[in-house]
Amino acid sequence: MPIERSRSHSLQLFGAFAAVYLLWGATFLAIRYAVAEVPPLATIAIRCAGGALILFLWLLARGKLERTTRAQWLTASVAGTFLFLGCHAILASAEQRVSSGQAALLMTSIPFSLVVLGALESRRLPSLPVIAGLVVGIVGIALLAGHDPSGAIGDRVAVGFGGVLWAVGSKVGRDGARPKSAIQASAMQLAAGAGVVTIVSLAYGESADWLTAGISTRASLALVFLVICGTVIGFAAYTWLLTVTTPAAAGSYAFVNPIVALILAWIAGDESPSIRTAVAAVLVIGAVILTRDRGVRLRT
Repeated sequence: MPIERSRSHSLQLFGAFAAVYLLWGATFLAIRYAVAEVPPLATIAIRCAGGALILFLWLLARGKLERTTRAQWLTASVAGTFLFLGCHAILASAEQRVSSGQAALLMTSIPFSLVVLGALESRRLPSLPVIAGLVVGIVGIALLAGHDPSGAIGDRVAVGFGGVLWAVGSKVGRDGARPKSAIQASAMQLAAGAGVVTIVSLAYGESADWLTAGISTRASLALVFLVICGTVIGFAAYTWLLTVTTPAAAGSYAFVNPIVALILAWIAGDESPSIRTAVAAVLVIGAVILTRDRGVRLRT
């Protein structure tokens, strides 16, 4: 029985890491396609609202919807604001001008921020292997980003800062009051994020002409992918990982996402492969191994 339980946990970890590594890597191109026709705040509002609705219905159908408290909704509201208004809305807006590959590279501010926040909370420095992994990963990403950067400097700085806000939102969502179910916690944060982003979208005056004019099949499929794969599967997996791994391990996806995003950008014709990229990829994957293997600690 213990062996079967350990094997089940290993499969869950593998699936969760695969979701945040691969599916989230693909969301950068999906966002790029979506915001080409749909306003950026509306894109994120649709993504959050659709994801929250599906998760709540799934929990209700299985009879696993828990009663919630005011404190839990406060946590979800604060976390959702940081995660989706503070990070995803900035990212979506910037991707109107910044390529998907470059945007993914800039989001590597997330694991560094998660480790710094964790160190501040514990008042202890991370372990040497984790520090080494982060340094190697940052070097690899710097090598990837060190040539022909695209997009305005303001957009690039904003995306990097958005990664810091994501780390803050992740910590709030993990440490604050929340339901026992990681999926319901995800749904609540998504619902809160959808509400905040929608309010800001309306206040900002985003045009709704796209609703009457219609959007292309490519943009429609991008939105569906963002809701189902990037949000329902990806965000639920990430929320669960935050409860069973260290911050460095949970944030290690930010080292793999740029590789996935760049490969998709090459296929789409936005990036060109090079020896520099191959060397950087080796460094990035090495960093993931250092942070994940040393960082995962199951809480059973």
